[in-house]
Amino acid sequence: MQIRKIKPQHAKELIELSQQNFGDESWTEKQLTDIITDDNYICIALIEDEKMLSYLIAVQSLDDVNIVSIATKEGHKNKGYATKLIKWMIALCQYVEKTLSLEVKSKNITAINLYQNLGFEKVHERKNYYRDGDTALIMFHVTKDSQKA
Repeated sequence: MQIRKIKPQHAKELIELSQQNFGDESWTEKQLTDIITDDNYICIALIEDEKMLSYLIAVQSLDDVNIVSIATKEGHKNKGYATKLIKWMIALCQYVEKTLSLEVKSKNITAINLYQNLGFEKVHERKNYYRDGDTALIMFHVTKDSQKA
C-alpha cells in the first residue's frame, strides 16, 4: 500500500470514488480532471495493487492548505486509510510551515471525531452552508508549535 500523487490516468477511479461517496454533491468529471492537473492542488491517493482505495484533495495558498475532499472506497472504510492520508498532509504542512484546514458537515459526526482525534479544532461555523441546509464546521489543525504562538 502506497500514498501516491493522483495523475490523469487515475481520473476514472477518482471520479467513481467521488460519486460513490458524495452522489449529486460530487464534483463533475471536468472539475476533477482539471483539479488533478492544477499545481495549486495537492491530490494524493492510497493505492494498493494499482487500485485507489482512498483519496485526499487539498488546495494550497501562500500560508494555508485546505482539504477540500476526502473519501474512501466502500468496503474499505474504517481501516484507517483516510487517517493515513490526513497524517501525510499534516506532516507536509508542518514541513512547509503552512496551516491545515478543512470544512465538514456538522452532521458528519464520524468525520468530526476523526479530525478532532488528529488534532483539528473547530474555529468557525457557516450556517445553512450546504444544499441540505446543514452547517459547515471550519476546522484547523493545531500543532504544539502553533499553540505556543
